[in-house]
Amino acid sequence: MRARLTQFVQQLRGEGLRISIAETLDAMAAVKRAGVDPVVLRESLAATLVKDELDRERFDAAFEAFFGPPPRSSEKRGRRGPAAGDPSAASGGRSGGSGAGGGGAPKPPPEATPAVQPVPPSRPGQPSAPTPTDRPAPATERRATPSARAATDREKKDVAGRAAAEREAPRRTGDDSRAASERARAGRGSDRREILRKPLTELTPGELDEAAELARELGRRFAARASRRERRQRTGRIDVRRTIRSSLGRGGAMIVLERRGRRPGKPRLVVLCDVSGSVARASELLLSIVAAAETAFQRVTRFAYVDRLVPIAFEGGHVLPEGELDLWARSDFGAVLRELEERFAERLDRSTVVLVLGDARNNRRPPRADVLRRLARRARAVVFAVPEPRARWNTGDSALAAYATACDLVVEATTLEGLLRAVRDVARR
Repeated sequence: MRARLTQFVQQLRGEGLRISIAETLDAMAAVKRAGVDPVVLRESLAATLVKDELDRERFDAAFEAFFGPPPRSSEKRGRRGPAAGDPSAASGGRSGGSGAGGGGAPKPPPEATPAVQPVPPSRPGQPSAPTPTDRPAPATERRATPSARAATDREKKDVAGRAAAEREAPRRTGDDSRAASERARAGRGSDRREILRKPLTELTPGELDEAAELARELGRRFAARASRRERRQRTGRIDVRRTIRSSLGRGGAMIVLERRGRRPGKPRLVVLCDVSGSVARASELLLSIVAAAETAFQRVTRFAYVDRLVPIAFEGGHVLPEGELDLWARSDFGAVLRELEERFAERLDRSTVVLVLGDARNNRRPPRADVLRRLARRARAVVFAVPEPRARWNTGDSALAAYATACDLVVEATTLEGLLRAVRDVARR
């Protein structure tokens, strides 16, 4: 069933739905608890994989195409008929009937005596009697009273006040909208600062989407700062001695100006991300930062691992493995290091920095720290980012103490801010 669910998730990604590895694990856990009844299976997968109601129609179509249509109910829907307890049903559908004959209409109720008697017509030559509407109003009613004049004045003042309020409304609306936008920006900034410092294991699904967007923005900012540093170095101070020495081969013409303190080129980056369990959330955010900051590096090579090493691509916020990746396997970082040395050791040189994201929990299997030391001698530096609090390091089946001796830096990366700090440390190396 796990293989079929994985295939179904790949099909949904092909339909355009954004589904992360953590959400795939949640879907598998929900199916394990709820069962595989077609109706329950549909709702369990929809609750864990569909984040936007607009994507529900595409999800239902993909579900029916993959798992088949849901079973039809034996009860016919939309059947028309008299409702239970409808008195018209007992009488054969007639809302109103006669007595024994059944064909006559019921007698109308006796008409009430009209409250206004009709005026008898007048004889020829005699004026008709005036109707109540033809009678002129008394003089007291035609003359405006002081209270009526006061009410009219109040109405005029109210109309004038409403007109003035309507003239002032656009300006107040503009001020209110500016104030509201400033409050919204301030609130958004405070929310982002909270997400930046909040532990990754405590992020809600909505906050996780906001964190992914914030990770991409932080990666773009990091790449922009790195490019500005490179521009400043290309226009740094002139090294007069090297400039004169290089001009001797051109007859003393100082065509090329040599500069001091030029840093070497951009580093190459190799990323190893653990995608098992709760570490998968941190791995996706780290890959989002690296994808947005890719221009700050000469080349980026990405790997995902649980018990074996799999090259991956990261596009549109999704991990695309190039081989079989078992998310439910038991972690074995020692086997991953051995595979990295055997298959991809040529990708490590003195301009390469290795960034490892994992909890270093190896299920008490051989850690193979000796392999990591040999890889560290080939690379420029090794940075290990641990998405666990420092108090849990080297507890239980953690082999971090063995790996730390081969690393140049071990970083606590329990928050999005910690992940960004790890990428900055990689650039500094």
